Amino acid sequence: MKKFFMMAAAVAALFATSCSSPTASDAAVNVYSLIGDGKYEAAVEEFNLGTADAETEKQSKEMLTSLMKEKVGPQIEQKGGIANCEAVNEVLSEDGKTAKVTVKITYGNGETDENEVDMVLTDNGWKAAVEK
Repeated sequence: MKKFFMMAAAVAALFATSCSSPTASDAAVNVYSLIGDGKYEAAVEEFNLGTADAETEKQSKEMLTSLMKEKVGPQIEQKGGIANCEAVNEVLSEDGKTAKVTVKITYGNGETDENEVDMVLTDNGWKAAVEK
């Protein structure tokens, strides 16, 4: 009987974790992880481009993907790839719809960078905001 309750508690904990919404920090780290893995198209889907029409959004996504492939990817590779990525600070706006997340990136060669990412809460969760 004791094993049953322990198992039930473990399942409940997993369920609660899987149902929780990702935070702005989680989403920001995810963007860097996708870029570090070379999944540029997936990373671009995690951006809020702020475009009004579908054609402009498609063109913006293509341009951003190309920029990542041609510029960002090679720079990351020169540093030995991304070894670790973590959110070190999150400042949520009063209305809870935007946030500034500071992400610390550790590269394979030991170098580190800290970048501040503007995040916006959309109907599809937290997305990295792209300034126009």
